[in-house]
Amino acid sequence: MGLDSVELLMSFEDKFGISIPDAEAENIATVQQMADSIFEKIKLKPNNKCLSQIVFYRIRRAFEEFGNEKMDVTPNTKMSDLLSKTDLQSDWTRLEIKIALKTPKLVDLDFNKTLNKEVRFLGFKIFDRTEPVAENTLRKFTDWVISMNSDELISIEDISSKYEIERIICGMIEYQIGVPLSEIEMHHSFTNDLGID
Repeated sequence: MGLDSVELLMSFEDKFGISIPDAEAENIATVQQMADSIFEKIKLKPNNKCLSQIVFYRIRRAFEEFGNEKMDVTPNTKMSDLLSKTDLQSDWTRLEIKIALKTPKLVDLDFNKTLNKEVRFLGFKIFDRTEPVAENTLRKFTDWVISMNSDELISIEDISSKYEIERIICGMIEYQIGVPLSEIEMHHSFTNDLGID
């Protein structure tokens, strides 16, 4: 674990009010392993509410106000199928206002699908472009919105599921390290996939 990883681990410990022994921390390589470790150390407070369902319904109502039919707005629907092809930025801003929660920022590939995924200079790859946000499903979008708004949506004293832990962790990685939520998957390695040393 590099220093960035150690700082991130300390942030997780502080946020969740736990301590992860050094020997255990040395074996945590992926986002999922971190969530599993935290899950083992906290006491859940189960409730009858499903956070992802509540947020999804809020998002679905917003898309219905855009003129979409309720039956067309499902967790597996691609965001781009529900948004304007001509004024994506305006629709995105309206969506954020209607759901009253922060949303991921759109990226270059959302606006110009002809761009190459890789940016090259003199034949050498400099970096990969961030995947388009609007081309993902409402299921992923719901996860991202919950992660970005976890402080508002999830009471740290009343965590009811591992899903909530995962959303908090992803939100913290984006905030502290700068990796966009659209690039964070639970199976990703902190070092190899997310570039955290």
